[in-house]
Amino acid sequence: MPTRPLCVALLFVSLLYCQSVLATPQSQQVEMLLTQAEDFLAKDPDQAEALIEEALELAPTRADVHFLCGQIMGIQASQSIFSALGYAEKSLNCLKQAAILEPENIDYQYALMMFYTMAPGIAGGDDEIAWQLVNDIAAKDSLMGTRAKLQYFLQNDDEKAFAKTLNEAITTYPQHAEFYYRQGLKLQEDKQFEQALIAFARATNATIDDEDADFKLSALYQIGRNAVFSEQGVSEGIEALLSYVEQPFDNEELPSKPWAHYRLAQLYKLQNDKAPMKMHLAMAADTDDERLQDTLDDF
Repeated sequence: MPTRPLCVALLFVSLLYCQSVLATPQSQQVEMLLTQAEDFLAKDPDQAEALIEEALELAPTRADVHFLCGQIMGIQASQSIFSALGYAEKSLNCLKQAAILEPENIDYQYALMMFYTMAPGIAGGDDEIAWQLVNDIAAKDSLMGTRAKLQYFLQNDDEKAFAKTLNEAITTYPQHAEFYYRQGLKLQEDKQFEQALIAFARATNATIDDEDADFKLSALYQIGRNAVFSEQGVSEGIEALLSYVEQPFDNEELPSKPWAHYRLAQLYKLQNDKAPMKMHLAMAADTDDERLQDTLDDF
C-alpha cells in the first residue's frame, strides 16, 4: 500500500489532471465564442455583444476577451442613440480591464488611449489620461509611441504638432509606408495634389508595410482618388487603381473594389474614353453599399 505522502502526491497529480481535462472544453468554448463574436463584429453587433458577454462569464480574467468586449461595446456606442453612454461605459471598462490584466500589451494600451482621445468627456473621454498613455506607450516602443502621438494630435486638431511629429517619423522610419501615406492624406486634404501624389508614390515604394495595415494598397487607391480630385496624373491614377483591383485582400477597412471601379470610371470619363468607363461603372454597381449606389445615380 502506498505511504501517506505518496498518496497525497498522487491525489494532487490526479486533481491537476482532472482540472486540465475539465478546463480544455471550457477553453475551447471561449475560443469559439471569440471567433464567432469577431465574425459578427461588423455585420451584427447585437449578436457579437451576446457572444462576448457569454465569453466574459466563462473567462473573466482573460485580457483578450475584455479587449474584444471593448471593441464590440465601442461599436454599439457609435451606433446607438439612447444607449450610447451605457455602451461607452462598458467599452471603457473592458478596455481598462484588458490593460490591467496585461499591462505590457501595447495594443491594449493603444486602444485605451484611443478611447480616451476620441470619446467626448460625457462618455469618458479624457485628454490628460490619453496623453499619459501616449507617453507610457512611447517609453515601451518608440514606433508605437510615434503612432500614438500622431493619433492624439490628429484627434485634437493640433496641426502643428501633427506635422512636426509626422516629419520626424518620416526621418526616423524612412522605409515605413504608413508615414508617407499619412503625409499624402494631409497634403490631399490641403489640396496640394502634386505633393500628395509624391507622398503616395513613396508609400507604394516603401519596403515596410506593417502587418494588417495595408498602407501600400491604400496608397494605390489614393493615387487614383487624387487624380480624380486634381484632374491631373490621370494615367498614373488609372494604372494605380487597376493594380488595386487586381490585389487579393479581405481588409474591410480598405476602400472596396466597387469604389475603386467607380474611381476608374471617373478617370476614364476625364479621358473621354467611354467603353472602359461604362465597363467600370457596371462593375461598381455590383455592390450593396448604399452611399456608392447613390453616388452612381448621380454619375
